[in-house]
Amino acid sequence: MADHSKKSRHGPEGIQKLLRPGNDPRDGFTRVLRHARELDRLDRMLAAMLDHRLAPYCQVAEYRNRRLLINCSQAVYAMRVRMISQPLLDSFREAGENGVDYIDTRVAPVNRPRTEVRQRRDLPAAAIQALGRFATDSGDASIQAAYDRIIARRNAK
Repeated sequence: MADHSKKSRHGPEGIQKLLRPGNDPRDGFTRVLRHARELDRLDRMLAAMLDHRLAPYCQVAEYRNRRLLINCSQAVYAMRVRMISQPLLDSFREAGENGVDYIDTRVAPVNRPRTEVRQRRDLPAAAIQALGRFATDSGDASIQAAYDRIIARRNAK
């Protein structure tokens, strides 16, 4: 039978001990944190190097053995990164990052918040006239109400 009287290694004391900054660089948790910070730093560098239309769809996923793995949300973005991989390597070297010799890509979800702002677009005048005719001809009160809201928003500008 198992002895349950012993204190668990994974209790609050054990976790707090793991979270304390250690001086030993071989400490497992310290290595994980250091690696996560390195990935974040490389990801910020990558985002600054990429075109602003491409950067939201690409993210550094791993860095090991002088090889940088970049996740791209769609195959078309992965192909674009592959096509510019040599200029990217040159940019990393110019930025003082000499440890990156290869860039690999894969299609995988990108875990980056999207900062895209929806832009309002106006309907052309001909479309508004057509909607108005449709609303009156249909005789449906909900369609007429929707048309009236469109006109009210347009006039509010």
